[in-house]
Amino acid sequence: MISIYRKYHIAYWCVGIIEIIVMVAVMIGFWRDVWYFPVLVTLGTIPFIMADVVVFMRLASKKLSKEVLPLFYNCQVHEFINELNRLFAKKAKGANISLYNSLVARGYGSIDDYDSVYECCQKIKAKGYKAECHRSMIEYYLKNEQFDKAQEEMEALRKLMEKMKNPKYIEGCELSIKNAEYYIRIKQGNYEGAEEHYQKQLDTIKPLYPITEASYSHALGKLLFLKGEPERARNYLQKAVDLGGDTKYKKFAEELLLKLDEE
Repeated sequence: MISIYRKYHIAYWCVGIIEIIVMVAVMIGFWRDVWYFPVLVTLGTIPFIMADVVVFMRLASKKLSKEVLPLFYNCQVHEFINELNRLFAKKAKGANISLYNSLVARGYGSIDDYDSVYECCQKIKAKGYKAECHRSMIEYYLKNEQFDKAQEEMEALRKLMEKMKNPKYIEGCELSIKNAEYYIRIKQGNYEGAEEHYQKQLDTIKPLYPITEASYSHALGKLLFLKGEPERARNYLQKAVDLGGDTKYKKFAEELLLKLDEE
């Protein structure tokens, strides 16, 4: 990830080179024919090199979280995708390939471009991003109403969750599965518990980003539309339109509002 930000990449290499120079200088200046002395100096240098990697990885991650991810959270998805393309242009190598594709797949899913989601997921190879791959593929199969395939992706995600240690991320994966399960039930005409589930997310998720609120508002409005409660549906659908920016949630909510106006 360090390579996507030029100034951090340059600083990272400069610090690393200085550390190597110091290591060599210590070997030359203080070695007194003790065979293990170079080994000790090398072992003593390794923690500093690792710290160099960790520090600049965190700086790059923090910058990405501060400057790029808010575009997604605030429903500026096309700008989010464009910025990722700019940052990762010619730099998507190694683990960066999986990072880039997991992020951009999230963006494509939010604008209803699931062909691109599928293409991105095929390029996610690093183990650390497999959970994101499964989450995106769940959405892909739901969109195409391949519910058996979606169930397989949910099961694969559950198995990965058994090895996870980050409680907040585990909670996010569990929510993805639960949302998918309700989506399938609603498609099958079973609305039981869905309204309570969607309303709970709107009431409890903190922070409630615009894209999150637009997503659940659309889901709840669509559910109420299907249940024959047009006025209640209208309130949630309008919220999705107001907050939805360039996402699919705004587009789908507008379509449902037009249907309500025609009735």
